[in-house]
Amino acid sequence: MSNKPPIDENKRFRRLADYLAAKAPPGKLPGRQHIDPLEFTELLPWIMLIDVLPQTPGEPRYRIRLMGTEVVAIQGADETGRFVEDVLTGPEGAEVVRQCDEILRTRQPHHRRGMVATTGREHVFYERIAFPLAGDGEHVDMLILIFAKAEKRVGQGGEKV
Repeated sequence: MSNKPPIDENKRFRRLADYLAAKAPPGKLPGRQHIDPLEFTELLPWIMLIDVLPQTPGEPRYRIRLMGTEVVAIQGADETGRFVEDVLTGPEGAEVVRQCDEILRTRQPHHRRGMVATTGREHVFYERIAFPLAGDGEHVDMLILIFAKAEKRVGQGGEKV
């Protein structure tokens, strides 16, 4: 399945993509150790970090390490420290975990459009790109995500409506 992220559709997406490309060692993925948040402070409210936690045996689990203030506003709560599958349950959670697994397998960024429905407020439409990070340059051990509020409504499957 091809998922070419629309990096050029949003200046925040482009800024983070360029930053990570500049920090990556030649032929390798950048790792958390290469990133200095002070070099992209304008993006911090829109950033989420997810730790990849290998399980023996079994598939990795994904724990939210950090949520920027705008991401918290989109999601409706600060879920720092929780596992993705505990925050997003049902089919949506399974799909997000599958997408994280795909990033680990392909070592490529992944784009998602979605909607957050929270009781007591209007639905919030968003898009995000998740980029892989690898402390050793090879094995993905963290994801860095950049969010934006979506300009257009999206369907449950991520399609524009």
